[in-house]
Amino acid sequence: MPTPSPTTQTPSQRVVVESIGSARPALAGLLASQLGLPANQVANALYKAPSVLLEALPQEHACGLATILQQAGLAVRVEPNSVPRPAAAATFDIALYVTEVADLPACCERLARFLGCLPAAVLGLLSSPPGVIIGDVSAATCAALQQQLADLSVELVCSRRDEARYQLLIERAPGPQLDSLLHDLRQLGIALDPANDQPQGTLNHTNAQQLWRRHQAGGGLRLLDTAFLRYDLSLEAVDANSQTERLPELAGLPAALIDCVLENLPVVVEEGVAHPALPARLQAWQAAGMPVRPQVASLRRCRLRVPAGSRLGPALSLLQQSGLLPPDSALPRLPWQSPVLHGELLPRWLQHNFEQLDIPVEWQELDHEQH
Repeated sequence: MPTPSPTTQTPSQRVVVESIGSARPALAGLLASQLGLPANQVANALYKAPSVLLEALPQEHACGLATILQQAGLAVRVEPNSVPRPAAAATFDIALYVTEVADLPACCERLARFLGCLPAAVLGLLSSPPGVIIGDVSAATCAALQQQLADLSVELVCSRRDEARYQLLIERAPGPQLDSLLHDLRQLGIALDPANDQPQGTLNHTNAQQLWRRHQAGGGLRLLDTAFLRYDLSLEAVDANSQTERLPELAGLPAALIDCVLENLPVVVEEGVAHPALPARLQAWQAAGMPVRPQVASLRRCRLRVPAGSRLGPALSLLQQSGLLPPDSALPRLPWQSPVLHGELLPRWLQHNFEQLDIPVEWQELDHEQH
């Protein structure tokens, strides 16, 4: 009987991606071309790890490929084809909240390297509420991204799709398309709130996606994962039962500012409260006899106004970088106002920079009817 060759003696092997690690996104395209695989298949293997990249390889080839991939920053392992394949991982959507806006430029640079795009594109993602930067990825990708941003003042919010709840916002004129949408909502047991004509309750991922595919072509719809929403808490009034001495504890402000706050009500006393933390924060203020009103900061709409007589020159590059002026534009004539800004990140970042430049600006808050 002939002696089996080493190849037949060694079980065929597979290469499993455990995490994208510190690898650059461009690696997916390079691997696809070198391995002769579809680009989306390679991207899924990287971003939905743990997952199989290649299988049925001789051990020598599998180990050689694994070494190359590890040198490129991927976390991989080699295992026999005979063991069970990795189970499909739960997938997440990821949003980012910048707690300290001074870190925004560094955050954009790092995310650009991770996502394989320009920092300006990242700024566009972050400043489009609610700041979703990547979707349909595994927990391993969430962990890799968290490691990339660990020393920055940011909060990475990873929402698991099969557990997520979605808020549908409707800004659609009366007519057949609105009627059809409302009919489908009623079929799901969701009615409109008579106070604001918005859906009461939330949707799971499956129902949300079905509604979106069926109705998004008509426009006037927004679908938001509630895990990504941020709230500002506004203290509007106090009375004899209010424990105002607890303002420093609850709002994190110096005791010397208590009188100033009370003299200027209503005042925002907390900013950027995450959706999961909202009930506890509302309860804490209520227990102190100072009920607060939550406002969805993620849905803020405003305009920046620069009054006549301001020195706008030092802020020209800032306005260009933020997309409020074209890259090659000259200084606008004053007074000047920006297009409508959506969300809270870009206004916070602009305010921070204008304060650093000692340039006075004003903000015009808009409701949903103003454009």
